[in-house]
Amino acid sequence: MMCSILGPEQGWRRAGVLVLVGMSMALAPGCSMPERGPRRQAFGHDSPVYGGRFVFSAEDDVRTLDPAVGYDSDSWNLEHLIFDTLLAYDDDVQLVPSLASSWEVDERGLVYTFHLRDDVRFHTGRLMVADDVVGSWNRLFDPALASPATDFFGVIQGADAVMEGRADRLSGLVALDPHTVQVTLDHPDSTFPNIVAMMFGAIIPPEVAAELGDRFALTPVGTGPFQVTERAVGEHTLLTAFDDFWQPGLPYLDEVEFLAGYPRSLAFMKLENDEIHEVDRLTSPDYLWLKHNPAWRRQLYEYPAVDTYGELMNTEMPPFDDVWFRRAVSTAINRDKLRKLRNGRLRPTVSWVPPALPGFADWDKLTPEERADFQYQRYDPDLSRECLAKSRYADGLSEPLTYWAVDTEGSLVTAMSIQQDLAAVGIPMELKLVTLSTYFTASGRRKTVPFAYAAWVMDFPHERNFLESRFHCRMISDENSTNDSFYCNPEVDALLDRAARTMDEGQARELYWQAHRIIARDAPYAFEYHSTALSVTQPYVKGFRAHPVYNRDMREAWLDLPEGRPTPDRGGAP
Repeated sequence: MMCSILGPEQGWRRAGVLVLVGMSMALAPGCSMPERGPRRQAFGHDSPVYGGRFVFSAEDDVRTLDPAVGYDSDSWNLEHLIFDTLLAYDDDVQLVPSLASSWEVDERGLVYTFHLRDDVRFHTGRLMVADDVVGSWNRLFDPALASPATDFFGVIQGADAVMEGRADRLSGLVALDPHTVQVTLDHPDSTFPNIVAMMFGAIIPPEVAAELGDRFALTPVGTGPFQVTERAVGEHTLLTAFDDFWQPGLPYLDEVEFLAGYPRSLAFMKLENDEIHEVDRLTSPDYLWLKHNPAWRRQLYEYPAVDTYGELMNTEMPPFDDVWFRRAVSTAINRDKLRKLRNGRLRPTVSWVPPALPGFADWDKLTPEERADFQYQRYDPDLSRECLAKSRYADGLSEPLTYWAVDTEGSLVTAMSIQQDLAAVGIPMELKLVTLSTYFTASGRRKTVPFAYAAWVMDFPHERNFLESRFHCRMISDENSTNDSFYCNPEVDALLDRAARTMDEGQARELYWQAHRIIARDAPYAFEYHSTALSVTQPYVKGFRAHPVYNRDMREAWLDLPEGRPTPDRGGAP
């Protein structure tokens, strides 16, 4: 029997999705959906080969390539290829030496000494020395950059004096010799090595940054395996291999190209056509089609992301300056409905700290006293109505809430679901659609974004990174504010500060837990879910890692294709 095909080849996937989702269509007896697999398979080289261009994309362009400013996963994907930090993370998320060959801290936890490698070159060809570390970290405090890094590196002695204009350099940051840097902190901080490993801590040639000024964000210079050769804002960024990279034999790829402005459906179509090598976001139809296509399913890698998603509520802007109104909004949101709408790939939560870290709040394991705090972070429409009645807005709002939604499938699905949930308890809401780059800029600006879909993705594996970064008063600034709900509670600050300064791990855990409980009760965010991350690659892509910290890590990627070269001779790139 002949099978009816709905449209061209691409239409098969859409037809198949209808079968999988709605179960309202069926294929005729004896017919089956054609199995469209990858166009090329791995050649079968026994070891990595050199050459080729790795291509990946995102829906929006990266905000910046300046490591002092970039503070989002898309920017870090590229920055991780261009720059290095003194310390880095291995595949088990353990700190390991990088530009620093070793380090130590004194018994008080105040003085860190980093011993640098002597064979690291910048893309300009100049050798890296200790003065470059001093210059790179002092640059973070340049007022013109408005760098979020000051929230982290501000623990270095003398940071307050620099930020207040009383000094122009950090007194606690000294080059003892060309290959030794000593850092003195204002107070003990057990997470300082994690801070050093953040992309903010990337080492750059200060003289190049000074010469280029704002243009450094477009054509930066680092020590990483790739250097920037083309940057067309809003279109693409091309990186080429740096032959004097300090790690012998790397990189294997000749080039990496990032394409901006590719919606998820287009990116996956390009993947099928062998024009893109990896995608990390899929539309729901594409995800379901892929899960039911054996040829592509084996190329899918899914893993729990170390993140938390929710809704920011700007506590400086009415009506979210009212804690009872925030609680009403948070308890009106049906987290389980969101899970179902997103193909079951979400884990509903009452916790801002994700399950992979100490301090995760598991509702089933909470005491009654703890549940009294975390109850405002779970779906309970009756409680929502009670909270609304206790707020200043019990008689209704003068106008609908304005909700900023990024023009992507996940954001829009969430927005429309929340719009329905809030309407059910008597809270009207309207949507404002923006691009991701517009959202990132606006959400860090005071009194600009009242209500929005937001998230926190791990910078380093510690609950401090989730609690302090989003909810400490110190993280508030007029521009590029990390604390995007602009929530400020001195009691929470005191607990977070005490936790950060103690070297007693048990005491720190208890202090973070107390802060977490208060934040949940105050509801500057509606905590919603932890996500499942994914990566789909071509069969011949090898060495690519979906890393918990670095996300899309292409540093050791290679293409297992016949034209691969056995040596890194860049003269004959395939």
